[in-house]
Amino acid sequence: MRRILRQRIGQGTMAALAAAMLSGSALAQEVGKASAVNPNATANMRTITIGASITHKERIRTTNAGSVQLLFIDKTSMTIGPNSDLTIDEYVYDPNAGSGKLAATLGKGALRFVGGQISHTGDAEIKTASATVGIRGGVALIGANHVYAGYGSSTVSSGGSTVTLGAGEYTSLQGGQPPSPPGPPPPNFVLNQIQMFQSGSGQTGGVARGAASPGNVQRAENRATGTPGGAVAGSLTPTPPPPAIPPINQAASTLNQSVQNSTQTAAAERTARDISPDAGNPRPSLTLSGFLGGLMHTVVNGSTYNTPASTGTAVGTATIALDAAGNRVQANLSGEVAHGPNTYYLPTTFDYQFGSTDPSLDAQSAYGDYNNFGAAAAHDKSGHPLSKINDLPITNQTGAMLTVTREQARYYATENGSTTTNFCECDYTRWGLWASQSTQYSYFDSIVGFWVAGRPTTAGEVPLSGQATYSGHVVAAIENQSDTYVATGNFQNTVNFGNRTGAVTVTGLDNTNYAGQVQFMQDPRNFAGSLAGDAGARQMALTGSFFRGVAGPASEMGGSVSITGTNYLGGGIFAAQVK
Repeated sequence: MRRILRQRIGQGTMAALAAAMLSGSALAQEVGKASAVNPNATANMRTITIGASITHKERIRTTNAGSVQLLFIDKTSMTIGPNSDLTIDEYVYDPNAGSGKLAATLGKGALRFVGGQISHTGDAEIKTASATVGIRGGVALIGANHVYAGYGSSTVSSGGSTVTLGAGEYTSLQGGQPPSPPGPPPPNFVLNQIQMFQSGSGQTGGVARGAASPGNVQRAENRATGTPGGAVAGSLTPTPPPPAIPPINQAASTLNQSVQNSTQTAAAERTARDISPDAGNPRPSLTLSGFLGGLMHTVVNGSTYNTPASTGTAVGTATIALDAAGNRVQANLSGEVAHGPNTYYLPTTFDYQFGSTDPSLDAQSAYGDYNNFGAAAAHDKSGHPLSKINDLPITNQTGAMLTVTREQARYYATENGSTTTNFCECDYTRWGLWASQSTQYSYFDSIVGFWVAGRPTTAGEVPLSGQATYSGHVVAAIENQSDTYVATGNFQNTVNFGNRTGAVTVTGLDNTNYAGQVQFMQDPRNFAGSLAGDAGARQMALTGSFFRGVAGPASEMGGSVSITGTNYLGGGIFAAQVK
């Protein structure tokens, strides 16, 4: 599915729409458009096509092979999954006040809700057979038996009880029973939900194959905007260079010095290629798995709306294949971007590939030793990027992923005036920097973040009793007001394997200390939780896994962190090992 796009609607049209709603004749009034459709989806027994109008009191049904994305005039987006039934019960929006009301009933199936103006300043409510869900300023995944708040907050009422979900929290539902206490989602829940809402094999979101000629695209935009020559998101063929990656100006800033020069991420690509094999150090051939975290920055070129830049936290998974025989590295970094107020143009998902272990492709990578490896943006045989955003190809990409050793991190932190961070002395777990800039349609996306990956353990190797304390570090990209930089801090997790919990503290991260508890998931290798900060109403969502180490099959750990606060965002990783 394409990311959310604005529509231009004049004040006269909006006034007429508001008057029609107040007079009770809203049944035929348009409230949005179908921005993407995969067969089969119907609205009030008519087949929905891309660009089709969606009206008040519309009932939308999909088959087990169908899905549809709706874009409302306040920029709310709903993606309705396969085998679903949704009715738009009420929709009122005043563009001058920026407020309104949205109410819908999900009779069956699943829904992804991305809030627009109404969810930030008004009332957005989704009813299911099990519960009533109120959404405030965020993203939610809703089904008959679950609600997950990806960003913002959601209230879930059922069986006479109400729970409030914060970012990254989940509740399960059973007909007529109170919702379960907020907690982390089940393993792979978010990934499985994303896959359900994406186009499947052979599906194109309603666009005919080969139909994306400039003339056809313009006609589609005319239909979507209702204006001859109108554009959904500005120029279709942007030519200016992508925006610079924000400068780093705090402790550990030199970690990405190779990215911060006149050619930006191209410098990181050269660094990755210049890594030389060292016969004196081991070079195992294996695959590491782990996590990523960072900040995504998006601007729209040539937009008639003069949209400001959007920034969101990016979290996800990292898989890194090391091939000693071929001197190759392949890193696949995939995840989601959290949406908040004024972030309409941020992508929802990303799948980046750096380097390749495929001998038929350019390696775009180098494997010096287990402490020193890197890869540049991967391309196919025709030179097109292998990376995707929102499951769609991108036009071009520069970028790289690189290792950062404990010695390098300590040196750079000391150079920038920080000597207190206890960087992990991990045996097998590795971490580093990654950065990317890419173009897709009229969007310029850039990201700076970190990855951590270790040698996987098995569920049966996680202890069932006892206690252990893990120590290491957190490193994150931070946006504070308009200032963007890297910050580091100390990480400690005291794990009680019998209770399946961990008491976590993060100290000294951008002059803030965090504390909270994580809980094991159904798969005991994985854990998640939320930490409260002692400054700026800051909160940290944390997800991680146990990794192998010399001391045992679960003696190291790593994961991602996502930080929110007042005019404050952060995304990064942590790495730690048993003391």
